[in-house]
Amino acid sequence: MLRSKKILILCDFDGTVSTKDTVNKLIREHLKAPDWRFHVKRYFRGEIGSREVYQAVAPLMRMTQKDLTQFVRENASLDPHFTSFLRWAQDRRVDVKILSDGFEATIGTLFRSHDIEKVDIFANKLIIHDEGTVAIESPHANRECGICGTCKLGVLRRFRQTYDTIILIGDGESDRHAAEEADLVIAMKDLFLYCAQKGIPCIRAGSFKEIPHLLTRRIQSVTFDLDGTLLDSLHSITESFNHMFEALGYPHMTVQQVARKTGISLKDFVCSFLKPEEAQAGIKIFRDHYDSIFLDKTKVIPGVIEMLHSLDGGVVKGIVTNKRGKYARTLARHFSLDKHMVHILGAEDGFKAKPSSEMFDAFIERSGALRENTIYVGDAPVDIEAAINAGIDAYVIANPIFSSEELALYSPRRILKDINELSAAVTPIV
Repeated sequence: MLRSKKILILCDFDGTVSTKDTVNKLIREHLKAPDWRFHVKRYFRGEIGSREVYQAVAPLMRMTQKDLTQFVRENASLDPHFTSFLRWAQDRRVDVKILSDGFEATIGTLFRSHDIEKVDIFANKLIIHDEGTVAIESPHANRECGICGTCKLGVLRRFRQTYDTIILIGDGESDRHAAEEADLVIAMKDLFLYCAQKGIPCIRAGSFKEIPHLLTRRIQSVTFDLDGTLLDSLHSITESFNHMFEALGYPHMTVQQVARKTGISLKDFVCSFLKPEEAQAGIKIFRDHYDSIFLDKTKVIPGVIEMLHSLDGGVVKGIVTNKRGKYARTLARHFSLDKHMVHILGAEDGFKAKPSSEMFDAFIERSGALRENTIYVGDAPVDIEAAINAGIDAYVIANPIFSSEELALYSPRRILKDINELSAAVTPIV
């Protein structure tokens, strides 16, 4: 009998499980001496880490257990879907542990108020003495490094041999080191941008409401952009535009300049650079030249054919592009992409161009797939905007024109380094 895969989910607390960050506010509201400002300024300058700040400010704090309970009641707010997320994980025998550079006492107090039990918490210990003095201990710090109060990477490594897959859910700076060694990151807020910059596999999420679906869904349908995603057609497009510009007395554009505009329709591109009275002539000049070169000067992006074969039989596939539908279908036949596609929709097929949702709506209706289980794979911000307008997730591939960091700013669901990552990315994780 095959052993079921053991999965661990490590959850950050402040800003993730708790929608509000409680640590700074808790400390500031219970400091009784002005010396704390010196230590906090050193922390923000990067001179010391959280562990040293905690050790420095603890003697300056005064609070009671009643103060803590009242503070949590007034300032901590549990993600409204976290308890249902825990039930989902328990039903699937997925272990969940809390990993925080905040305080175990704060987390435990909030959990007890929501009847949450039996969840392991790895955090700093806030010890409140009877006389109101405070001590802070960091049992999960890395003694050799000493920067963070809780070394999240160290805790992750502790469980590496016990679990087949470790997923990190987090939102900020304290999650970064652990994110680099997690098998997958569910990233909220600034952590998504960091993962994009570092090329760390991650899925963007807004709350715990989305996470069970994101980890278990089986993608039914994949729609692809064409230029820059499946085909390397940039040089033929650029050559044709420059032929048009030269014929009408305009300066040439670089490949990069053209690439950053090719997501829009041909008509919109031409109208944004030519005088209105020249637009129709410009379009004709472009098309006449493009017709003579596009098959010879377009190439399939490496890995695309293998990726499409890997998805055959598992998902419905199609193409949605702002390229003229006639050209898209001709290119698809020329490179045998059409054998893998059930529909190929493009400009002048009776739909508005991206970022309108019209082509996606038509594709979803024809494919019979559920909208929530359909994704769009592209390479540019307009692809992300179009997918969002259509109510589907955008998976984008970083490239020399649009970097991972720039694409992350438009909030795609996932950023892939390479088209070959797609097959694994559409497979259920849990």
